[in-house]
Amino acid sequence: MTMLTDKPANAPEDVPGATPEDESALIRASYRRFPDGTQHLWTWITGKALPGQRELVRLSPYTYLACDLVALAAGIGAAWWIVAAGPLWALALLPLCWALTTCASRVCSTVIAHHCVHSRFTRRIGTDRMMAQVLSTLVCTEDADQYYEDHIELHHRKATFATLADPTIQHLLMLGFRPGMSTRALWRRLAWVLVSPKFHLHFLYTRLAQNLWRSAPYRRVMAVAYLGTIAGLVAWRGAWVPFALAVLVPLVPLYQVVALLEFLSEHAWFKAKDSGLGGRAFHVSHSWGRFTGDPLPERGRGAAAAIRGWTRWTLRLAFYHLPARILVVPGDLSQHDFHHRFPSSSHWVRAAYGRQEDIDAGHPRWPAYTDVWGLSVAIGHVFTILSEEQPTTWDLADVPERARLIRAAASSEDDQ
Repeated sequence: MTMLTDKPANAPEDVPGATPEDESALIRASYRRFPDGTQHLWTWITGKALPGQRELVRLSPYTYLACDLVALAAGIGAAWWIVAAGPLWALALLPLCWALTTCASRVCSTVIAHHCVHSRFTRRIGTDRMMAQVLSTLVCTEDADQYYEDHIELHHRKATFATLADPTIQHLLMLGFRPGMSTRALWRRLAWVLVSPKFHLHFLYTRLAQNLWRSAPYRRVMAVAYLGTIAGLVAWRGAWVPFALAVLVPLVPLYQVVALLEFLSEHAWFKAKDSGLGGRAFHVSHSWGRFTGDPLPERGRGAAAAIRGWTRWTLRLAFYHLPARILVVPGDLSQHDFHHRFPSSSHWVRAAYGRQEDIDAGHPRWPAYTDVWGLSVAIGHVFTILSEEQPTTWDLADVPERARLIRAAASSEDDQ
């Protein structure tokens, strides 16, 4: 196992001779100092399970979906009440409502609809595809047919995964994340893009286009009926301010910010492809687990050092790790490398435990896992890879038409 972390200075010292797998396990093991009854909570917060740990409650896909829809409704409903009728002090709770709504909408599109496209919800292709269409309509994201083409036909194929044919790499290049840029320049570029009106307007335009005129006719009817009904009801009630603050803020700018952060931390997008690696090893070399937490401060350093250590640990948990877990890597996105190893697994609703079970079993037939602790570390790793690539390797002018890419990928895999 490889491990990357932004471990703070007050964290426990590394154990001499420990492997990266040991070091990562030690970070999670440090949370054992909390009561046993809280360990499932820490597994959810960090995204990493303890060795041998089993989930407290095993959710079915239907229960998982129901919980997410309740969370989405609760986030929007609470925010609407705060804006329309709540007391002034309740405005302080509005960011929490936005976080809940954004998280639930991301789970709809990047977790549940994603596994529907993989036919991992009911395992019936037609039913799962229609469910993905409904969920993508609900949060106004890419329709299931286009998502299938981008994700299954291009992203998951070993011939096109993390290459110029991968739609995510094309998107990042168009946003100005270019090979050969320094890591400092890439971080500056990210800071600008996140607040850029051009980025947000183009992202929103793309979402609307995928719903209203770039999808199948029946899907367009769904989107027009859904969005038209919402707009009509809001206009009838004159509720534009509550609608803007309770719905649009979390579902448009916040959604788009965390989507970009998730893309930029997900894979080694611009890492040169080693022709000597087989399909399995190549997917593993470009994927990692993204975990959110710091090791607990070391014991025995005196009262002043303990206060400083615990203050720093608590602040980083509250304002860095927890927001990253809720907004950027909700659901099984922390364990996205597990999905690339087992895209047909039914364990996506319990991915933290499924990934750890594979590690406990010695990840048979697969290379070791990579653990990254800290969202900024994952993004920084991608930026380091990007800065080391030659600019001539990645040229958008070389992107052929999508249909030809799919046929070429299929032909390449058949030849192998």
